[in-house]
Amino acid sequence: ATTIEEAMVKCFHLIVAGTTGTTQDGAKVLQKNVTDHLSVITLDDGSHYLNIDTSTKDGIEKAKHAGLGRSGVADVIITRYLYNAAELFKESSHTGRCFTLLRHPVERAIAVFHNLKRKKNKAVADMGMEEYAESPVAEDNWMTRMLTNTMEGKVTKQHLAVAKEVIGRKCLIGLLNNMHESMERFSKFFVWEQIHSVNIRHHQEEGHNLEEKRKCFQKKATQGVNRHQYAKIAPNSTIWNAFKKKNYYDLQLYEYAVVLYSKQKVVYERR
Repeated sequence: ATTIEEAMVKCFHLIVAGTTGTTQDGAKVLQKNVTDHLSVITLDDGSHYLNIDTSTKDGIEKAKHAGLGRSGVADVIITRYLYNAAELFKESSHTGRCFTLLRHPVERAIAVFHNLKRKKNKAVADMGMEEYAESPVAEDNWMTRMLTNTMEGKVTKQHLAVAKEVIGRKCLIGLLNNMHESMERFSKFFVWEQIHSVNIRHHQEEGHNLEEKRKCFQKKATQGVNRHQYAKIAPNSTIWNAFKKKNYYDLQLYEYAVVLYSKQKVVYERR
């Protein structure tokens, strides 16, 4: 997600609403004041963000009252709250199209643990990975929960069926282990190269013209951003199986998404 965000703002110069907060630009945006009126924040490197925070439900609600969906000013909205974001487009002539980059649930769970450790989260301060995997601190079936708006209680096969329906009907699928191809698909489908939402004042930055946009995009897609290295966990090891058990429905959802990813190739070929 971080790599895609970097490509959107630095290569294609899109106006982005929301941020993962993991890039330098994203961190700066989250420090800005959110107001009741939409305005474009232009950072020193020429990146363009809206002055809203879509990383929280309250932030999305403020964006709704500010008229984000009706305005059409944002080229892309970044958020994990799909259902809340959909509310932005009610009573609007604009429509949104979901696209998502998915990671293998066990690999994602391992990455979350390392991220919590890097941030010195107190909840995992004295935990090893195996203890974390078996603890209530570790998320369970995060994708299924987000796609069904079920953040509490047990997840069932009914939730899985709904989650499959959502991504099958509403979302363009990308896979983290096919990052380059996924990013090319998104760029092609949404025609990011041809969007000119703002006048580019920072001519010296990446993406000033079409050729440079493509070079910038290829570099981001190939090299990635914010990639952390850590020891691999062997499949079928104790830790792997503990995460696998905790993410039982997410694993089935991911397998379904991989099939969708292959089928959606036809969608991109038509563009």
